[in-house]
Amino acid sequence: MATQQIALLLLLLAAAHGLSVAISPTPIINTTCAALAHSPNVTVHVDYEFCVRALSADTASSSATDARGLAAAAASLTVANLTSTEHIIADLVDNLGRCLTDYREINGMVRHALDDIRGGRAADASVKLLEVAKANAPAWCDLILIEGDAKRNPIDQENHNADFLSVIASGIAELMLHSHG
Repeated sequence: MATQQIALLLLLLAAAHGLSVAISPTPIINTTCAALAHSPNVTVHVDYEFCVRALSADTASSSATDARGLAAAAASLTVANLTSTEHIIADLVDNLGRCLTDYREINGMVRHALDDIRGGRAADASVKLLEVAKANAPAWCDLILIEGDAKRNPIDQENHNADFLSVIASGIAELMLHSHG
């Protein structure tokens, strides 16, 4: 069952991204999706193409012979999608929590380095900033998010900025250190 749901979700993703799915819709799927897309009695508009692709990709939908069977299949597809999405969100929350811990740690280190810079302690600042740059927490965060079950990173740009800025700060502090040496 889980393998079938994963295959179905992959087909739905392909359909959502405009990729063709080589499964022919049944007449009940065509008729029902057309009714959903064009009926003034339906509260929420349904995209015909998505409806046909999603239902045609599912064996339970394709074997449905009436609206009840098709509704049950669509509800089952919804449960599979929501369950998968819950799993992805839980994975993102867990991995973002790990990133948050790392960011809080390096933020504290950079704040201490900033105090050192303002206090004229370039050597101390340089050591701290170099440690932050070498820790590469943004890249670690990218990695755990991309390799997690969600396979996506909602803070990709922020991670790149943090990495580049920490390297710049470290380099400038090092220049300061050498100019005072």
